[in-house]
Amino acid sequence: MNWNYPFETTEYFFIFFFIIAYVTFLIRTIRVARLLNTTARTLILKLFLRSIYFILLIISLLGPSFGEASREIQAKGKDIYLLVDLSKSMDAVDVSPSRLEKVKFEMNRFIENERANRIGIIIFSNEAFVQVPLTYDATALGLFIQSLQTSLLPTSGTNVCGSLELAYKKLINGNDPSSRSKMVVLFTDGENKSNCSGILYNNLRRFGVGTYVVAVGTRTGISIKENGKLLKDENDRLVVSRLDENFLKNVASNTKGQYYELNNEKSEINRMITDINAADGTLIDTRTVTVVSNKYFYFLGAALLLIIMDVLITIGTFRL
Repeated sequence: MNWNYPFETTEYFFIFFFIIAYVTFLIRTIRVARLLNTTARTLILKLFLRSIYFILLIISLLGPSFGEASREIQAKGKDIYLLVDLSKSMDAVDVSPSRLEKVKFEMNRFIENERANRIGIIIFSNEAFVQVPLTYDATALGLFIQSLQTSLLPTSGTNVCGSLELAYKKLINGNDPSSRSKMVVLFTDGENKSNCSGILYNNLRRFGVGTYVVAVGTRTGISIKENGKLLKDENDRLVVSRLDENFLKNVASNTKGQYYELNNEKSEINRMITDINAADGTLIDTRTVTVVSNKYFYFLGAALLLIIMDVLITIGTFRL
């Protein structure tokens, strides 16, 4: 028999308390029996019964384990690229503390839930670049996420289609092109869109690249600042950045993907994580492990049964 927990101070305390309490009870009972000029021999039966269930309770606290069971564990792998919009509109504060800061927070949370998968990061504005290739290193991913700023890229704009094209090429032409499930998670407000080609949509569907579109921002939008001043267009009118919901829903629909919202009132990241975890992964490893379980409940059940017997069955203490 093995034990899940060591014999420590708690068990010593209970044993010490039991001995002191029962010795005190015995001394008091024997003293009363002598005053009555009788015997208290039947106390031995109670002592025997109570000692047994006390020992059983101590054993259950230690977590006894016996018997071995084999269990097959399957590891299923997914390759996931996170596509992050770094256009100037991502500095808008209609999502607190800003669209980009909210995305960075949710990306970190996503990575914590996907440690079994390879994850890469692609950043884009008018052009797209691979910031982090596919990796299992969650620590490195976290460091790169913290460094994300709209000033990282020299030009502004939101070329969603270019980022999807780059992610598709990296996933399909990588050094493991066929044996792992492939996914892209797109974080963007969808502004300054360019029309995606039907060929891109067809390729994403054909090769089974799962597409998860996260729409960041609000439909009403907000003005944005540049160098501490409100940004204006060539007609000296305030530039208001708004979520382009229709375009992003169209991307999700054409890729047979999923659409999620991320703003102050609604965050569907948990649903996205659930959907990605539920998606089929490709089997990459199978192992059989030996599992030793905690069988404390057998001893606890026996102890409770004896306690009930102790309460219900009365034994005369004194014989007159």
